[in-house]
Amino acid sequence: MEKSKTDDTTTYHHGNLRRRLIEVALEMIEESSAAEVTLRGIAKRAGVSHAAPYRHFPDKEALLASVVREGMSIMLSEINVRLERVKGDALTRFGICGLAYIDFAMHHPAYFRVMFASPTQGVVVPDSLKPQSSPVFQLFLEVISECWEQGILQGESPYSIAISAWSIVHGFSLLAIDGHLYGLDAGSLGAMKRGLLHSLYSGIRGENGP
Repeated sequence: MEKSKTDDTTTYHHGNLRRRLIEVALEMIEESSAAEVTLRGIAKRAGVSHAAPYRHFPDKEALLASVVREGMSIMLSEINVRLERVKGDALTRFGICGLAYIDFAMHHPAYFRVMFASPTQGVVVPDSLKPQSSPVFQLFLEVISECWEQGILQGESPYSIAISAWSIVHGFSLLAIDGHLYGLDAGSLGAMKRGLLHSLYSGIRGENGP
């Protein structure tokens, strides 16, 4: 499609331009980092005027906050879909959440990177979008609390267990998307993911754990 930088309204429908700007931002994040993203650079790649992004986002931070919000929504949806498919006990749900988290990172690395980027990378988001305030973390905490209350998992508190579990699956996710787990086929990687969660559970199982 021929893109005009002088008449953005004829090139993109109002809503489509916003969508395109987010897509371009994700492309740039995957190629470099959130810190390298600029509204001017996004506009240039999208083929629109430098002023066009400001019709939808007052600044870069607002655009990246939208990317974070969208990523959190996708992650939460994918986790819930898996939980609905497998209506197991609390421990099964715990495992599903961990695997879904890792798979989201591997399938959506650009979203994942900006969702967990630090302010030093140019990503400043509202408190409601920060990882520990997100609906995803609250879901993890809910599932872990259920395990803790049943004596399946032990620890100082559900929150402390959630932080430990999150640290482990997040670290594995970063290793995977940064290419440090090279040489593994899909089967081996899948076995490694399951082994990781088994090791995690083995270290924090309670008296009622199998």
